[in-house]
Amino acid sequence: MKNRVVGAILIGMLIMSACSFSNSKEAEQNSVAVSSEESSEVFISPDQTPGDEFKAQMPVHSGIWQAADYGRTNYYYEFSEGYTGRRLGANAGDVEEFSYEVNDGDNLVMHYADRDEYAHYSFGEDGKHLVLTYQDYQQNLQWISHGTLEDLGGLGLTFTAENITPFGCTLRYSQSGGYVTGEITADNYYSLIAHSGEDNEWGSTDYFGTEGQTFTIEKDSSGETKIDWTSKLGMLVPGDYVLYFQIRDIRNVGGDWDSFDYRVWFSVPQNDGESLIKKVVTEAGADISDDRYSVVYDFDSDGVMEAFVYLGDAPDEYATCAGEVWYVDGDTCVKIKECGSFFVHGDKVIDMYPVGDSMVIELEEAYATSTVSYLFMMDNGEWKESAISGLGYFFKPDYVSDYCVSVSAYDSCVDYEEGKEEEALYTGHTWKNYYFFYDKKSGDFKEYVGKEISEDELEAACGYDLAAEIREAGYQVDVVIKRENGIINVNYSKTERGDVGSVYKEFHNVTYNELNQRYADAWGTNGNSWQDSDFGGTYLKAITER
Repeated sequence: MKNRVVGAILIGMLIMSACSFSNSKEAEQNSVAVSSEESSEVFISPDQTPGDEFKAQMPVHSGIWQAADYGRTNYYYEFSEGYTGRRLGANAGDVEEFSYEVNDGDNLVMHYADRDEYAHYSFGEDGKHLVLTYQDYQQNLQWISHGTLEDLGGLGLTFTAENITPFGCTLRYSQSGGYVTGEITADNYYSLIAHSGEDNEWGSTDYFGTEGQTFTIEKDSSGETKIDWTSKLGMLVPGDYVLYFQIRDIRNVGGDWDSFDYRVWFSVPQNDGESLIKKVVTEAGADISDDRYSVVYDFDSDGVMEAFVYLGDAPDEYATCAGEVWYVDGDTCVKIKECGSFFVHGDKVIDMYPVGDSMVIELEEAYATSTVSYLFMMDNGEWKESAISGLGYFFKPDYVSDYCVSVSAYDSCVDYEEGKEEEALYTGHTWKNYYFFYDKKSGDFKEYVGKEISEDELEAACGYDLAAEIREAGYQVDVVIKRENGIINVNYSKTERGDVGSVYKEFHNVTYNELNQRYADAWGTNGNSWQDSDFGGTYLKAITER
């Protein structure tokens, strides 16, 4: 699913929620510190002073308390000095502020902006568990750290999101002080929590980045990392978002660490393209209500805003709509595409991809079993249609770093009678990926054209005799094609002959990536064999040189 952003920069506020755990030595990190006068045991981290000792008493000890039911976190509470605090929903993006007071010795009243909550409180035996008993339910809170919602683990970390574009941002960080017990590592694997203005709810997106990849944050240091969410999320729409990722304080790589889920808030405002949109509506002789979706952006980074505007029907139950897309800037206003079945992603008819120093606009025309992409871009201050526009469905896959065009064809099998090959009937729908790169010199996409290689070269690339294995499975190897980006396609087939001269032939293929030595997962089965990489049909050396 592709989501997109029209955005300007807004430095986000960092909030960290946590799912904090320790695989071992948990007592060492969160050691029991009873509040009674009979006990002198206190929690002291390596960087902590005796003045930070834990005291289980009202007002509630400052820091983070985790509320969990059935092993799952519901809320994180931050209690501060002065009878104030904040609450964060574990799976949401909003933070609620409150003040609180203690009545009659063991009754807690929490004052939120829109309500008051009343509960009887009591501490658990270890002093780090607070039980809140409301009228109709009970909530168990566990003290986590001396930190705040901005630094939940008390690790002395600060994060900000800067240089926000429709496609990514720069995540800046710094570390100073805190209660660090080991090595701080951050995941390069993220998701976004997006706010819906329609129903005022928060929801999480798919993960993006590289699972299992981390970077280290040294003590008393600062740095930055670039984040690109386009491969999974594409362009975000204007609104409020939270960047969500994990931090670990690792004492022993073998299994002793604390883990915290960090959140960085940011907003993507709507660009001021009202005058450009009105210009299109006037030129098209339409009504302002026909403006269903528009993208306003400085596509070629020349300081001048341009816009692509969709005028037409609302999406139907098949996620398609009929209408027109216009291009407009200060001097030009022209219709670039009219279609009776634009394919809609969410509510977006128009998608964008970053390429070089510019952006590519994508429109999709929907057919019964496939879509075709039409691509437009800026060139020397003017829009143009890409040379690969209309070839197939354009997208950016996650198994190569290139761009793809998925080409629809009916070439899975063929029936004919011997001697009447010209009357052959090809059937079986296939969708095959061809690979492209953005060429800055021409300002357009170019294909990774393939060339035939020998079976010996195929064996050297794969590390074993793949062609022989295909033959052992009952097929014949037709042709092996290697592309300049390391993708190897092997076309193979099987022929069956009938008693009356009829011939039936089926066509298959292998897609192998020599760079990472993996087969493509053609149909999302999580497999890594040559059979799993069969897109069906026959690969050509190129689709731009037919």
